[in-house]
Amino acid sequence: MHSKLWKIAKMLLVVLVLLTVNMSCAPVKGEDKMTHVEWSTFYMSRNHQFRTLCYRFEVNYDPFKEGQGTFSCFFVDKKGGNCLLSSAEVTSEDLAELDAFIQKLPLTEQEQKQKQTDMLFAHDATTTEFYITLGSYKNKNRRKIKPQLSSMQQDEAMDILKRLYVKVSKREGK
Repeated sequence: MHSKLWKIAKMLLVVLVLLTVNMSCAPVKGEDKMTHVEWSTFYMSRNHQFRTLCYRFEVNYDPFKEGQGTFSCFFVDKKGGNCLLSSAEVTSEDLAELDAFIQKLPLTEQEQKQKQTDMLFAHDATTTEFYITLGSYKNKNRRKIKPQLSSMQQDEAMDILKRLYVKVSKREGK
């Protein structure tokens, strides 16, 4: 009788420990995942009739190639000078801030509804494009998504990318 009670008590203790572990690992309210999102491309651009308002940033990243990637960009700085990099090498450490930004984004598929009139562009119209490719080159299960960014998120992304430009251009000697 004593050994049966001891076995039951041990089983209850194990169940209690497992429940405690599950509760402590449960997602925090508002988060949909606790895993790291794997991405391979970050692209953000804007064409505008004024050259000073145009930019293009593209980061291609493959974490399975020793965390290496490339960074290309064009934008005009506050002094009116061209800032240009073409396929500069970046490491996972260089991309840590951008990766943290991407991890905070709501990376869900969203329907892109366009009216027929939206397809016609005027000569001086501003066009923007933003997408992130999820998945890696290794798993070949990549898909392009276009999350909606608030103006604050766009500004934050621009600041991160400009800081990345400064870091990489110094290293490249430009």
